[in-house]
Amino acid sequence: MPKKIGHSIDGIEEYDNPIPRWLMWLLYITILIAVVYLVVYPGFWRGLSGWSSAKMYEEEVAMADKKYAALRPKAGDINMLIRDQKAISEGKQIFAQNCAPCHGAQALGDTGIGPNLTDDEWIYGGKPERIVKAIAEGTANGMPSWESQLGAAKIAKVAAFVHSLGGGEQ
Repeated sequence: MPKKIGHSIDGIEEYDNPIPRWLMWLLYITILIAVVYLVVYPGFWRGLSGWSSAKMYEEEVAMADKKYAALRPKAGDINMLIRDQKAISEGKQIFAQNCAPCHGAQALGDTGIGPNLTDDEWIYGGKPERIVKAIAEGTANGMPSWESQLGAAKIAKVAAFVHSLGGGEQ
């Protein structure tokens, strides 16, 4: 029987029971696994495996690019979208959500930030491909790149809508 610690509270005496051996072995094994993990994988240093979350992310993005490449519109697809009323109406909705704060709700440039998109004078050209490029990459006059936020398909629809406003060239 384990010996008593030597004090009691309200008639309850406490014994000096050792921690069970299986629990101590579980602790030692857990510590060993943690040390091996930190040696093999990056923790406080590079790790022996060469694995990194950044490298894993890049590989997954490359696989997704290959997998979904067929779904992205090609450069020539904008010429089909400028005749598609459904794409133009979807582009109008996307424009209202993302572009209207700078170009105005009617794309007249009445906010004082973005230019008028309904007239015949285009700073970056009115051809469909140039419109796509301006939206995707941004412009030197302060328009940000929308490629990461919208993606190629939505950019093509917005470009089709902007082209339909009347100022674009064929």
